This record gives sequence, C-alpha cells and structure tokens, in this order.
Amino acid sequence: LKIVEKYTSQIDGTIKYLFELSDSHIIESVLMRYKFGNSICISSQVGCRMGCKFCASTLEGRVRNLLPAEMLGQIYAAMKDTGERISNIVIMGSGEPLEELDITLKFIELINHPLGLNIGQRHITVSTCGLVPEMKRLAEQKLQINLALSLHEAEDEKRKEIMPIANKYSIKEVLDACDY
Repeated sequence: LKIVEKYTSQIDGTIKYLFELSDSHIIESVLMRYKFGNSICISSQVGCRMGCKFCASTLEGRVRNLLPAEMLGQIYAAMKDTGERISNIVIMGSGEPLEELDITLKFIELINHPLGLNIGQRHITVSTCGLVPEMKRLAEQKLQINLALSLHEAEDEKRKEIMPIANKYSIKEVLDACDY
C-alpha cells in the first residue's frame, strides 16, 4: 500500500494514515500508541453500505471489500513507516467487517499465523454495527478474539434514526447475539 497522507497528533503521537490501494481507492488506518503496545485500527472495505448517520465511511456507499492481503498491508505499511511493532488490531475503520465474514476470518488466520505477525487472537478486536446472523456465525468459530458492538443508542427507536441496521435487528436481538 502507498501512504498518500499521514497525520500525526501532537498530543499523543496517534497517526492517521490514508493508504492508496492498487486500484487507486483510498482507505484509512489509525495507529495508536499505548504503554502496553501499539494498536492499529484498520479498514475492511472501501466505503460502507450500512448507512450509519455518524460515520463518513458510508457517504458514498460500499465500493468493494478489501482482500485479506490489503487488510494485512495496512499493518505492515504502518510498521514499516514507524519501525515499531504493532501488537493489537481493531477492525473498525471503513466498512463493516462482518458483512464479508469469510474475508475477515481469513485475515485473522493470517495475522495470527506463526509465519505472519503471530498476533494473538486475544489482541484482535472485530467491530460490528450489529449483523446478528454473522455475529452468531463468528461465535461458532470459537475464536478467542474480542467483539466490539457499535450500539450508539440504548433505545431501539432512537437507534433506528441513526443506524439503519436497527430496522432489521432490535437491541435485544443484537445483545442476544453478543451473549451467544
């Protein structure tokens, strides 16, 4: 991946990357430095079709899914740029990582592999807006990853106003999937 732009926070050293893919599409990643190690928030799609009102990723809809190699590329490019190891990954950039769960699962397999970066599953977080069937399918994989839920509102009616997925799955259904 090619770094198109890079913004570094003068407050805490957080770096926001804009990467250009081989087809000229742009995605973003954010590297955050903590005492326990470096974390990176990566994208899983070019754009997003979930339509959440608070998210700029959805403005032009989903263009395409990223390949597992493009997801990996964000991590390797940030490590090459900084010369620092990344120990934690959050799939929470542009896109809904559970929309194409097979791609996300392949990425997890590759990043966790001893011949890859060997990042432990407990250091990987997948974020979702609440795709209930995919959440259950992810749980059935028996991985040791973390799941983050973009709830953004505790009442169904208000959530429906800002997150279209709430018209399909109620908070109860989403929380039941979390329990599952």
